[in-house]
Formats: sequence, C-alpha cells, structure tokens
Amino acid sequence: MYDSGKIKKIFNNENIETYIIAEIGINHNGNIDTAIELIKAAKEAGVDAVKFQKRDLDNIYSEEVINNENNSEWNFEYLIPLLKEIELSKDDYIQIRNLCDELELDLIVTPFDEKSAEFLYELGISAYKISSADMTNIPLLLKCNKFNLPLIISTGMWSDEDIFKCVNIYKANKLSYALLLAQSTYPASYETLNLKYLERLKDFTSVIGYSGHERGTFIPVAAVAMGCKIIEKHITFDITQKGPDHKASMLPREWKEMVFQIRMLEKAMGGTRTKHVNQAEMQNKEAFAKSAVPVRDLPVGHILIESDLVYKAPGKGIFAHEINDYIGKVLKRAIKKDHYIGKVDFEDSIAIKDWQRFYFSKRWGIKCRFHDYNEYKILNSPCIEFHCSQTDLDIDFNPDTSQSELIVHAPEIFDRQLVNICSNSVDIVERSLDILQRSIDKTLSISRHFPKAKPKLVMHLGGMFLNTRQLVNTSQLTEIAIKNFKKLKYNSSQIDIIPENLPPRPWYLGGEWFQHGFMLPKDMLAFCNYFGLGMTYDICHASLYCNEFGIDLADYTEEVMPIVKHIHISDAYGNNGEGVQIGEGCIDFGRVLKKVEKYNFTWVPEIWSGHLHQGAGTYKCMKILNEKYSKEL
Repeated sequence: MYDSGKIKKIFNNENIETYIIAEIGINHNGNIDTAIELIKAAKEAGVDAVKFQKRDLDNIYSEEVINNENNSEWNFEYLIPLLKEIELSKDDYIQIRNLCDELELDLIVTPFDEKSAEFLYELGISAYKISSADMTNIPLLLKCNKFNLPLIISTGMWSDEDIFKCVNIYKANKLSYALLLAQSTYPASYETLNLKYLERLKDFTSVIGYSGHERGTFIPVAAVAMGCKIIEKHITFDITQKGPDHKASMLPREWKEMVFQIRMLEKAMGGTRTKHVNQAEMQNKEAFAKSAVPVRDLPVGHILIESDLVYKAPGKGIFAHEINDYIGKVLKRAIKKDHYIGKVDFEDSIAIKDWQRFYFSKRWGIKCRFHDYNEYKILNSPCIEFHCSQTDLDIDFNPDTSQSELIVHAPEIFDRQLVNICSNSVDIVERSLDILQRSIDKTLSISRHFPKAKPKLVMHLGGMFLNTRQLVNTSQLTEIAIKNFKKLKYNSSQIDIIPENLPPRPWYLGGEWFQHGFMLPKDMLAFCNYFGLGMTYDICHASLYCNEFGIDLADYTEEVMPIVKHIHISDAYGNNGEGVQIGEGCIDFGRVLKKVEKYNFTWVPEIWSGHLHQGAGTYKCMKILNEKYSKEL
C-alpha cells in the first residue's frame, strides 16, 4: 500500500513542503463513482493526500436517535438520514485504497468511533484525522494512538481552555499529534477565523496546520505563511449540492490555484538570510543604476581621488556606497573618460593573450561578440561562437581568415519582442522568421572567413509565455514550430541549424517568463528529428528544467545526446539561476559529463558576464573544466 512517508516527516519536523489534504469527506454523496472522480481531481490539483470519513452509526448515536431521529434536536432529523445514505461500504474503501495506491496519494480518514478506527488501520491509511467534534474524545484518541499512526486533530468548536486541558492529556499519554486551527461553521465567515490563534497553537505542539471551511483560496496560503505545515480543505464538483460540506468546499479549478499558490509561496519563503541578486536584477541594475566613471582619461598608476569621478549608467562598475574602499588606490589599467571603473581595474589580471593552454579532448571555444572578437582570436580556439543582437546582423564583419569553426547564436529579441515561431500571432511569427532568415544569411556570409568546417547556427525558437504557469500542450507547440520553420530557406549542406533547449523560468526583457516549447527532451527530439537537425544542448537550461520538475539531469543528458552537436556549459541553481560559475551551483558535472564523453561535439562556456574584465569569469570556468573534466570535454 502506498504511503509517501511525507506526513511522518512533517511530524519529525523535517524541512519539507506543506502537506496538503483534499477532504472529500462525504461530498461523494454515497456514490463510489463520484468518490473516484474526486480523488482524480484532487490528484490533478497536486495534493499530497485525500481524506474521507468513516462511521459506524450504531457506535456513535443512541438507539433512540438512530431509530427515531425526530425525537432529538431538529438538526438530527436532517443529519441522521443523510449519514445513513452516504456511508461507503468496505468494498468501496478497498477500491479507494487501490486507486490511491495507483495515483500515489496518501489516504487519510477520519474515524468517528473506535470500531471505524480499527477498520481503517487494517485498510492501511497514512494517518488518522480527528474531527473537531472528537478533539476531547480521549478514548477514541487513545485507541487510534495504539496503531502508531500520526494524529491530525482539528480544534474547532473548543475554547483555549479546552484545548489546553486536552493537550496536557495528549502529552501525558505520549500521543503523536498535530493541531489544526479550524472554525466549525460551513461556510465560515472571515471575521471568525482568528488566524492569530495559530501562534497560540505553537505553544501546544511543534506541528500546526489549518483546516478551512471559508470560501476562496487565499486563507490557507496566508496560514502557510504563518507557519502551518498541514493544510486541509474540502473538494466538490458542485457547491450547490445537498449536504453540509458542499457549500464550504472548493471546486477542482480552485484547488489547482490554491496548491499552486502554496507551492509558489514556499519558493518565495525559501532561501537563506543571505540576499541573492538574480540575473534579471543584474540586467536592470546595469541598465538603471549608476556607477563611478572618470571625468577625464586616467592613466595606469593614477591614484584615484574623489574629484576624478561622477556617477553614470550603466551600473557595471563601482557604486557610490563602495567608492571609499577605492579612493587612494592605484589603477592597474588605464580608464577612458566616461567608461565605468570596475573593481578589477585595481587588481592584477591575466590578459587573454596570457591565458594558459587548455587540453580538452573535444573542440572547445569561446563566446564573444563581433566587436570584441579581436581580443579573443589570439586564443586560436577550435571553435568560436558569436552571440548576435538584432543590430549585429547589419554590421559589416570581415575578420581575417580563421581556423576556428564558426558558430553563430541568432538574436533572441527583436524590437523588444521575443523570437517565437510557436506564437499564435501571425505578425510575431513572420517577424521572428525574418530575423532567423537574416541570421542564416549572416552566418553564411561570414562563413567564408571560417573555412575549416560547415558553420553552425544556434537558435531559440520560442514557446514562452508571460503568464501561463501550468504546462501547456508542448507537443502542439512543437507542431506549430515545425509548420513555421518550414518557411525558412537554407541548404543543410551549407549550414547546420541547431536549436537550443530552453529553461523553465527564463529572464527575458528584465523579468520572468514561463517557457514551454523546446524545453522537454521529447520536444527537442521530435523537432530536430523531423528536419534532420542536431541540437545545442545547454546543460544549465536542462538542469533548471530538471530542478523544476524533479527529473534526473543525467537521464535528460543521455536522452538528447545522440542528436547534440554543440554544448553550452555553466552551472545552475533552482529553476531560474542561470549562468552560474562551475562549482557554485547544483550540477553534478562528474556524473553528467560522463554521459557526453563518447560523443563528438563542440562546446563553449556560458558564464554570466564571463566576458567582462578580459574574460575573467570565462577563464576561471575554463581552468576548472580543464583541471577536472578535460577527458570528458
């Protein structure tokens, strides 16, 4: 029987994500088919567990109430017949158990009596959920505790004094329990929820949670922000149905939204006390912040003084709050007027011409731009990759003949738009194809200066969205891209077009986007195999995708390598940490590069801002790779 073990980790205070329970309860209305569909909807929403209720009415209510509910309080007249109708059979629960196993969902059930508790233990549940009504039912709690399963106890209906007394009994009997804040009206009004009481519950137990009966999705998200590790709400297909819980339940689409919000909140609350500046912020800082620039040309050996400086964009150099650390220091490099002054200008650095020799088994290279090629050509690297902007396509680039293999990276952006041949916009597709066609033509025109091998052209082909969070139909995006790519004019005997795999949360135009096309291995393979193309394998991008969706990067690598012709290398972290220096991210390069060793390809490092300051970041990357992975690369 399936048991994720996650609820036990919650009880052990291990640092894992919030445990989310979709309570089906009695919203199946006694219909096993409805119960099954609700389980599937909960799974699709991304929950950890589904929860039901089990009663043996003869062990809960007196014979008089069971036989003539009209003699009791008026609500029993409504409730008892309902409970008789909706109680699922033993066979129903076995079917539920089997489906939860198949879908890898924890099964949690609320027992309302000791006989039901015994049945549920034999059924194989992951935990007991104790209803608010039974928070004070010590005999039932002690019975459940004998089965050594976690107890998740709601606290609705009861006062602080009642909770305090029960907690003392729980502790005296060494119960393993969590306490859930609840408001036992259906639906509950926001004014009555009293989320501040969560702080009081922390005095009673190390594991707190929230069981919600209010309308909407945002209160559980707030509860997670306040420290709840367990969230429970009801799920239904129709809030207007008869039954006490439907009107306090959420629809499947609301469940998807709430689970997504909680998971995104967890990401936002993660990290450390150290504040990390991501690549999009770096781009914006460079564009808008101001750093020190000299008011006149400064020679090597000049001692910096305050009157030398003003502050202007771009913010690539030393900022005003740092400048006192450099006043009075000697410049190791000449700085032209209005050119930013960087920290490295006061340090000894290695000129590109003095870089050590590299001994890689594959054809390595360096990324550069047309305008700084003369600085890098001295390396005589086996390949060279030019990253082009839209403007670069109009530059008359006529270098001396080189023995390096030519690789060109097509522009990703034109006129503040993203290249996207998967778009539904005819205009964007046409303009994207235009920029790609110009890139093909540009690559062919300069390839005469690089006669050693057939040129390669790296392309980003699109499939990104500004707001779409859930994975779209990526196969459909691939089909659209294939249809549009056919419009490009090229001869495969003259040029290798090699589309690049893309990350899940790329930084475009200064902010986060959601990538869907050209991210999954199957989509890369489908597109490239259709046209007989190779691909550019960006290990960093693949790692970010694998981190996002819990996939093994080595498996991803093994799957795509048969069609890989060129590789981009940098480290990565999380789902959006691109271009990280080797060893400063999460990639196990030893394991991943073993998967590429037997293949033939070109490769370049792609460290963020690695080209700055005589290529300092790139040089550091190359030295690390040369020392550790020269055999694989």
